Amino acid sequence: MAFQLQSLLDLRRNAESDAKAVLDVAIAARATEEEEQSRLVARLKTACAALDGELARRAAAPAPATAAESTTRALYLERLREAVKSQARNAENHRAGALAAALVEEDEARAAYKAAHEACRAVEKLKERAEAEAKKQAERQSESAAGDLAQAAYFRKKLE
Repeated sequence: MAFQLQSLLDLRRNAESDAKAVLDVAIAARATEEEEQSRLVARLKTACAALDGELARRAAAPAPATAAESTTRALYLERLREAVKSQARNAENHRAGALAAALVEEDEARAAYKAAHEACRAVEKLKERAEAEAKKQAERQSESAAGDLAQAAYFRKKLE
């Protein structure tokens, strides 16, 4: 029984090891996606700062002298607003897409590892119980054999 349980335990340990490797990969992927999300958020903050800086400069600057200057400023401001919208959209798409997928994958890998770990521990406990039972049975047999020997020796002495 213990040999069969050892084989099962080896299989469970291999499964646990494999699940741990998958979890490690998932954690690394999540970390990479979080770094990418941080980079996208930083780019969004930079675009917002550029827009805010231009708005502040425009408020402090004198009014444009010509229509061309006014159009140029308006177009530049519109490009900055579009850049902010684009960066916000990129960050949101990444957060809802790749980052969310990496988080789900990590959660699934963590759950699989936990299940594999628990299965391994269950087999270890079962093996320990089987070994303890085998040890008790061996002790009982030993005590029984010792009792039989003692009784046989007693009868031999009695016959002599």
